[in-house]
Amino acid sequence: MNQSGKVAKFRKRKNINMGTMVFFIIFVYVFINVYLYFTKEHLSIYEVQQGFTSDNNTFQGLILREEEIFNTDTAGYVNYYHRDGERLAKNTTVYSIDETKQVYDLIGSSESGTVLTSADIKEVSREVMEFQDDFITSNFTSVYDFKYDLESTALEILNENRMTNLENIIEESGTSHLFSIVKSKTSGIITYSIDNYEDLTEDNVTAENFNLDVYDKVQLLASDLVEADTPIYRMVIGDNWSIILLLDENQYNKLKEEKSVRINFKDNGLTTNAQISVYEKNASYFAKLELNKYIEYYMNQRFVSVELEINSAEGLKIPTSSIVQKEFYKIPLEYFTVGGDSGATGLVTENYSKNGELELEFVPADIYYSDETYGYVDKRLFENGIWIHSEETGERYQIELVDTLEGVFNVNKGYAIFRRIETLYENEEYSIIKEGTGYGLSVYDHIALVGSTAVEQAIIY
Repeated sequence: MNQSGKVAKFRKRKNINMGTMVFFIIFVYVFINVYLYFTKEHLSIYEVQQGFTSDNNTFQGLILREEEIFNTDTAGYVNYYHRDGERLAKNTTVYSIDETKQVYDLIGSSESGTVLTSADIKEVSREVMEFQDDFITSNFTSVYDFKYDLESTALEILNENRMTNLENIIEESGTSHLFSIVKSKTSGIITYSIDNYEDLTEDNVTAENFNLDVYDKVQLLASDLVEADTPIYRMVIGDNWSIILLLDENQYNKLKEEKSVRINFKDNGLTTNAQISVYEKNASYFAKLELNKYIEYYMNQRFVSVELEINSAEGLKIPTSSIVQKEFYKIPLEYFTVGGDSGATGLVTENYSKNGELELEFVPADIYYSDETYGYVDKRLFENGIWIHSEETGERYQIELVDTLEGVFNVNKGYAIFRRIETLYENEEYSIIKEGTGYGLSVYDHIALVGSTAVEQAIIY
């Protein structure tokens, strides 16, 4: 006991709480990782897909062909004997005209007993079904075209009966002096519509001719009295025809080097090749497509929607922003060899030991791309100016030639790896690249969306 009677106080020993310390460390660790996550630039990923892309090469073309309009010499009532679109030889009976309507009525009444064959019914049914499939409410004028087509079909069905009875009717009526039969003056495809564009040629087509708001087509099939010198039918002569396209300056520049193109007709899916030429006139740009088949499909159309198969490609679709350029060493192909336990392709480098002795070392090196002379290897593998050795010839080569390859960064394995690409088509948003290239991409690969943000071999996950 303390003799003075005083009690001595001792400082209490402070114990460290290990649980608190561990919690603090974890908190700091989490805080640092959260901070790094929100402050670092994140790498966006894109999955490679199959794709097809092209420039907008669809045009509303204006059709030009060799055609002639024929007028009737006299007034009267007309009976036609051939359907629209039928090919006629020269001196074939085209129509008859009756000044009194007596023979006209007799021809009509004689057809009241016409019986439709199964082939006739199938033809009518086919036209009805095609109209149903193609009809859209925004294009109601197609109803009138359908009516016109049915009339033409009916005319063809009645034609054989008319021609059989025609001579008997004329003889029985006794009015042959008021009735005349008109034959074709040339061979060709007969049609019964006009639009006042028949005389258009490549030289006098203007941009105003493409204005559909002022375009008007007149049907010639009539059951009423026609006046003398009235257009009665049109004949399309020959199989050669052309389509004129109205271009802008950019389209003109793209097409001026083309000699032939493949075209798709948008209305029925027909595809063919055509010779193409472009020209400028009165501050407007035009292209001329020359064809020698399918004229029978478009003899009653002045305008047709066509697509030109240019600047298009099919392959792997990637964002254009993913594409980067990377430098590679160019090594003569004869210096590549196979070595090592894995049988990998690589190069033999020359090195010197501390005592000055030459040592040869095999270094694996993937060939990212090769042409007829050189293979391209990653610059990170070798120092510039190093010498390599050919085991076959004993010759030496100093690495110094550099070239660039186009590619993207593949991130399938959680870090960025350069993959070479061959671009087939490119616009501002997407590119189509060739599939199946060496050291390239495959469908469903994951790549950096913006190639410039990726760091090669850097872990991204």
